[in-house]
Amino acid sequence: METKKNYISPVSDLKLLPKLRRWHRTLEILPGALSWSALILPLILSFIIPGAVATFILCFDIYWLYKALIIGYHLIQGYRSLKREIRIDWLGKCRALKVEGTTIDWRGIYNAIILATYKEEIETLRASIQSAAAADFPQKRIIFVLATEERDKLRARQYGEILAKEFGKHFFAFLVTEHPDHIAGEVKAKGANVTWAAKQLRKFLDGKKINYDNVIVTTADADSRFHPKYFACLTYNYVINPNRDFSSYQPIPLYSNNIWEAPALSRILAFSSSFWQLVEATRPWRLVNFSTHAMSMKTLIEINYWYTTVVNEDSGQFWRAYFAYDGNHQVVPMFIPVYMDAVLSENFWQTLKSLYQQRRRWAYGVEHFSPVVLQSIQNKAVPFLSKAVKVWRLFEGNFTWATASLFIGFVAWWPIWFGGEFKNTVLGYNFPVVARFLLILAWLGLFISASISTLLLPPRPPKYKKAKFLEMLAQWVLVPIQAIFFSSFPALDAQTRLMLGRYLTFQVTTKKSAKGELGLETVKS
Repeated sequence: METKKNYISPVSDLKLLPKLRRWHRTLEILPGALSWSALILPLILSFIIPGAVATFILCFDIYWLYKALIIGYHLIQGYRSLKREIRIDWLGKCRALKVEGTTIDWRGIYNAIILATYKEEIETLRASIQSAAAADFPQKRIIFVLATEERDKLRARQYGEILAKEFGKHFFAFLVTEHPDHIAGEVKAKGANVTWAAKQLRKFLDGKKINYDNVIVTTADADSRFHPKYFACLTYNYVINPNRDFSSYQPIPLYSNNIWEAPALSRILAFSSSFWQLVEATRPWRLVNFSTHAMSMKTLIEINYWYTTVVNEDSGQFWRAYFAYDGNHQVVPMFIPVYMDAVLSENFWQTLKSLYQQRRRWAYGVEHFSPVVLQSIQNKAVPFLSKAVKVWRLFEGNFTWATASLFIGFVAWWPIWFGGEFKNTVLGYNFPVVARFLLILAWLGLFISASISTLLLPPRPPKYKKAKFLEMLAQWVLVPIQAIFFSSFPALDAQTRLMLGRYLTFQVTTKKSAKGELGLETVKS
């Protein structure tokens, strides 16, 4: 559901100078305007100066080939790190730590989990909670918070009572919170729900006289199943980090719970999301929060929890902390997986619709561009180079997301189609040959992705024959379709809505688990 009426700008959360607020709307328009200009201008110029357009396209193809090879290299490194860190005995490393210098005693740490849910079925929730209960971290140092919504209160209260009875004895505490509907100044999104839940958690900690420094809070989507070593790995990384309160902690999301049941396009998009996080985890200077992430309770309180006015609260959380601490905030990558569901709906066409909506919502992270630029201008304490590079990466990421596959698939051929006699020139004659050669080289990155995807597959369910594995390999020929229709199009859609003021707010994405339960993913929850 899109609506302008219920939209609240992320700038409303910020204390900006009035003269800067006036630029907010212009900056909302800018990403979409530049993306559309980059797609339309080559068409017009192909009639006038096709040679210049062809030269630009070749330069872009070379740039994209470079990026594809770099991403392929980092994907291999990320996969190797994932396999290496899964084998580590993180709890043993915690026990072997000496409390000295900036290292604190891990035995005093509590891990709190806020699991946000809206209309998910009980089996989806049960599987996620069970994964936490089965962790190798001491269960009595885990606080579980089931964050429900008042607008689903009948189901939520029933499930909360059942699950509390079933799992309450496994944890130090099992809390069920209910986020009130229609709080002024909020959008219906995960950020508002988990913020309410964190405030209730704070009251609980105050009652138990537990120090905020000793609590690490993980916020997770309802279908998140934690690797058994997740909490021990998180605790180790937290207690040895001298800047622990100026850090977020990011595991690797693997969308593999129901990967065998999902259709090919859904599987490709699921793997692509996981691969991108693996790649970014090997480049921590670029990493921002995504989906499941963790911070200390002290940090959450100091930065006033999560945004309650945005669709994408996870990436927004990075920027919230980055500017709150004048640039002194970083994301610590953890190569430990959190397993999640790929998009799977009642039928094939509904799955495609849900995939598009999910991708558009993720691409709507462009909503952060305007407030990030404005805060960068206002906050003089943040080092100039740091914020300049981050603003550029934020812009470049959204721009290429919307345009790259369209450049390669369509724009590249416009000088030949519309350039008149240009195709008879030396450049025009050789242009298609060179462009095809560069694209063939780019497929090396695709071969790497296909190979690693087979290594990350969970065990094949007995109901599927061995030939299903060949289908898992063959699916990668659909990448060009995925890149255009489920990457560039939804990103361009998101930017256009922001540009025109047709703001994206609350949505649900249907997910069916491997056992067949149907759940609703709400704003990435």
